[in-house]
Amino acid sequence: LILFVILTAGNISVYRMIFAPEALKVSVLEVGKKESVVLVRSQNNASILIDTGPDASILRALGRELPPWQRSIDTIVLTNATPSSAGGLPEVLSRYRVSNLIRFGPPGSKSIETALREATSAEIGLRQIPITQSQRIALGDNTYIDIIMSSTGVTNVYLSKRGVVTQLK
Repeated sequence: LILFVILTAGNISVYRMIFAPEALKVSVLEVGKKESVVLVRSQNNASILIDTGPDASILRALGRELPPWQRSIDTIVLTNATPSSAGGLPEVLSRYRVSNLIRFGPPGSKSIETALREATSAEIGLRQIPITQSQRIALGDNTYIDIIMSSTGVTNVYLSKRGVVTQLK
């Protein structure tokens, strides 16, 4: 009887591990030449795109990773306003409905800021979220991004000029 209980408990725990739903799926997508972006999806299809890459190649990468019927991205996080990180934003905004745009770091060049302003002004309902230290951003679906630190105002920790430390929950 004891052996039966142990085997049953072991069987149940193995079954839960194999068939448990994924909490988050993190995909690194190659875009442009030697560039990559990160796509995070929750079990309820909430999606977060970290950076957009340098150009329209982001659309091919998203097309390979997302189901054909998904035409929305909950949040785009731009780690900085350089062409290699934000150059694909106008293309993403033209094809996908985006709810939130989170930006870090100082403004980029005049041309990239103009392109970002034009792209974001055309997106209806886009919420732009300014970032400060130690901030929690609710993304719905019981998913949060905690901003632990960004390069703005950091003195005792080495962090590149374009760096940010986040925790996704």
